[in-house]
Amino acid sequence: MKRTLLVALVALGFAAFAIAADDATLVQTLTSNLGVTEAQASGGAGAIFNYAKSALPTEDYAKVEKAVPEAAELIKQAPAADSTKSAVGGALGKAGGTAAGLAGLGSSFEKLGLNSDMVGKFVPVVVGYVDKKGGSEVGSLLRNVLTPSSSK
Repeated sequence: MKRTLLVALVALGFAAFAIAADDATLVQTLTSNLGVTEAQASGGAGAIFNYAKSALPTEDYAKVEKAVPEAAELIKQAPAADSTKSAVGGALGKAGGTAAGLAGLGSSFEKLGLNSDMVGKFVPVVVGYVDKKGGSEVGSLLRNVLTPSSSK
């Protein structure tokens, strides 16, 4: 009887842990998956959402923000991107704008004390989180604007 109760309690503990892990915020997900600080996770996610907000049509970004309501607060945590890289992208057109916008993300990440290569590690985690919270259609909106080589 005691053993059955112990097994049940252990199983309940694992179930509670799985539920808690499933309900993790984006910042918690980034810190646990990438080993970054909360400030770096917030700022990096905010920089990604800020870029997406400027790159997506308003109605598409509204879907992203509906799926991840904390995006507006995360944007406030993001350091400003390097405006010279964004300006160059605008002169190059949409493809150049995407590349320059992503380069601007690298400068934001560097201001957070992260290597610009971390953008490539953040993006799949953020997109996966948006997929989970808003569904694959909303995740695809973000994925398409963040990965220049993806099909549009």
